[in-house]
Amino acid sequence: MNKDRHIQEVKSATSLRFNSLWQHNFQANRSAIQKNPGVIALAQKFKEVPAIVVGAGPSLDKNINLLARAQGHSMILASDAALKPLLMQGVTPSIVVNLDPQEEVAKFFQGVSHRGMTLIAPSIIHPRVLDLWEGNVIFFHKHAPDIPALVEIANQIPTIGRLTPGGSVLSVAYDLAFQSGANPIIFTGQDLSYPKKKTHSRDSEDQDVGLSDTIEKQRENIVYEIDVNGHSVPTLKSMSVSKQWFDWAFTTWKRKGTTNIINCSEAGILTDHCSLMSLSEAIFKYCNKKINVEWAIKKILK
Repeated sequence: MNKDRHIQEVKSATSLRFNSLWQHNFQANRSAIQKNPGVIALAQKFKEVPAIVVGAGPSLDKNINLLARAQGHSMILASDAALKPLLMQGVTPSIVVNLDPQEEVAKFFQGVSHRGMTLIAPSIIHPRVLDLWEGNVIFFHKHAPDIPALVEIANQIPTIGRLTPGGSVLSVAYDLAFQSGANPIIFTGQDLSYPKKKTHSRDSEDQDVGLSDTIEKQRENIVYEIDVNGHSVPTLKSMSVSKQWFDWAFTTWKRKGTTNIINCSEAGILTDHCSLMSLSEAIFKYCNKKINVEWAIKKILK
């Protein structure tokens, strides 16, 4: 089966599964969207600030203890699933990014403080998450011109700005970092696969999801990709499609100056059109100036 067919399968399955939920969530969130700023407010506001995009892949376990060095010297953007692992290490991300419209993602936000953080939320986020969130909220529409339901939603409140989903929450985080002017953009915990027979970081809410169970339940959706070490590793069709999206974004999105993209995950399948480097080296090289992202965002949102 070719990769184009994988892409179409993933898009069709996503639309079929979530159309009604998208509409329901958007209507429930309409008032909050109108009261809070949109992601367009962050455009070009963090030029040349190093951004670290943190996923909850298994490789995060190797590097998570290093991120405290980058706090206060970078903009740390965490996926919702990476929030609790980071907080357990004493690291407060500047930004937490959500993409999934399902209520079950509320588990990533329960039982922890959100002070000092900003949630970047899609207009179709589940309202339960907004009920739990204690910090700033900035909304965006999912830019998906080939999905009519999402186009219709975005057209109803068009002024908040859009981020492009590429099959994973970190695709939206990358788009945000790119639009904000951040440079370099550094990835860690971005595996898009299941290295070392694990599915998630050990401290994430999904840490107990075993690889064998995942493969059994997703047997028809398992494919294999080559990782950063040259090994064949199992992944899902949706994550393979996300890798293709990153390849496309890395090579086609242009802005003034050079965008330095670095993958510091030391595992996974994000291998092309980016530099590979240890996180320790990247932090030492790029995260050496103080920056208060929390204060900067508050100033922007006044």
